[in-house]
Amino acid sequence: MKRFMYYFVWVLFIGFICYLGSHYYMSLKSIAQETFDNKLFFIYSLVFPVIIGMLFKLPVLVKDIQQQKKWTFDWVKLLAIGAPTFFIVYLLIFLE
Repeated sequence: MKRFMYYFVWVLFIGFICYLGSHYYMSLKSIAQETFDNKLFFIYSLVFPVIIGMLFKLPVLVKDIQQQKKWTFDWVKLLAIGAPTFFIVYLLIFLE
């Protein structure tokens, strides 16, 4: 039951962050339409999903730290997913 409550509270917290983030996203979108400056909107569109992904991984990281497991990093995943995504966002932001 303790584990269920831990994950349930964590999902509620992430849901609240997503709710606040979507409101901020909409306000940035309206500001971008009014001022014709989309850079802040695109940067937020890049950074916010990364933060949400980090929040999803945080409970596993805490568990690994408590069990004193060795941290690993998947370079193949970074190069296969992260590099092309960064390149596309770079093109969208700076070559607009």
